[in-house]
Amino acid sequence: MSRILNALCAALATLASPAAAQPFPTSAAASTPEMLRRFVGPHQLVDIGGGRRLNLFCMGSGDRTILFDAGGSDWSVIWGLVQPAIAGGARACSYDRAGLGHSDPARGPRTPFAIAEDMHALIHAAHLATPLVLVGHSLGGFNVKLYAALYPEDVAGLVLVDPAEDRWYDRIRPDFRARFGASIAARSELGDQDFFHMLAGRYEQCAAQARDHGLDPASDIYRRCTDPVRAPLGPDIAAERQRVQVTAAYQEAQASEVANSVYGNPAADAVYAHLFRGRPFGDRPVIVLSHGIFDADDPLDVASFWAAARLHAQSAALSRRGRHAIVPDTHHNIEIDAPDAIIAAIAEVLAQLGGRRRG
Repeated sequence: MSRILNALCAALATLASPAAAQPFPTSAAASTPEMLRRFVGPHQLVDIGGGRRLNLFCMGSGDRTILFDAGGSDWSVIWGLVQPAIAGGARACSYDRAGLGHSDPARGPRTPFAIAEDMHALIHAAHLATPLVLVGHSLGGFNVKLYAALYPEDVAGLVLVDPAEDRWYDRIRPDFRARFGASIAARSELGDQDFFHMLAGRYEQCAAQARDHGLDPASDIYRRCTDPVRAPLGPDIAAERQRVQVTAAYQEAQASEVANSVYGNPAADAVYAHLFRGRPFGDRPVIVLSHGIFDADDPLDVASFWAAARLHAQSAALSRRGRHAIVPDTHHNIEIDAPDAIIAAIAEVLAQLGGRRRG
């Protein structure tokens, strides 16, 4: 295993050194307690049609607009350490997906396509300047990747933060087995399938509990149905998260997004395979960031880390100006552990784009 780990680190070493980027005017230090309090509560409720509104929070100004999409189970508050810094040199906007945060719930399954269609309606109903830069974390990373393929005219560049990936094992299975052996490869793939079904089932139970009996924030089931407190975001956002996460609308949206996610909708794989072949993003700058912490003593975690990095590098390669980097000392929520890495990636994309923008 030590030989595998050494080879893995050597293979990925070149990915960890970013190309020279223009420094952004500010950093995560812009997120003072007063600024973080601004993320609490609804902001601009944008009518996207069908009697639904999505919550949009914009700040700053500039030649470019940046739109942030949160990961699964999360909403605009998660960008509290990143968005204010970006607002120092661009129009920086985050939004809440349907049923999360302060956006109205939606009928029907919350597939990545349904989310992309909501995003399209939001961008145009709110008159956000296009082409814009999309930034997405985890499931939100796949959402914005899909959006860029479906609506390329709207997108100038992408920053994907530890993004979820389509066709996870189908894209790497032969190399995965060759590198780690049939046993580790099979245990990893089957274990991930079991974990997905467990998580989807848990969140469905959470939604039923919230709908039928409510959720007590002091209960064990609440802890099983929610993300942990993100201390760097401060006490006001922590209280906001609790107010939102006990609602049936939130729990139902969370459950639907996971069950119908890129991992739970295999019928869409053929479409994804067609969309994400070659270089569909052309010359648009694309930066993909991967978390850096894994358990070197756990063969399955080593294998999972390698798989994610390989897939993320493939997503970066969908553009002729794509770059993949591993962010050291970070877990999955890079926007909490190392917000300046995301700020720098966005600054790099903006520097590559220059002042060119279509109105």
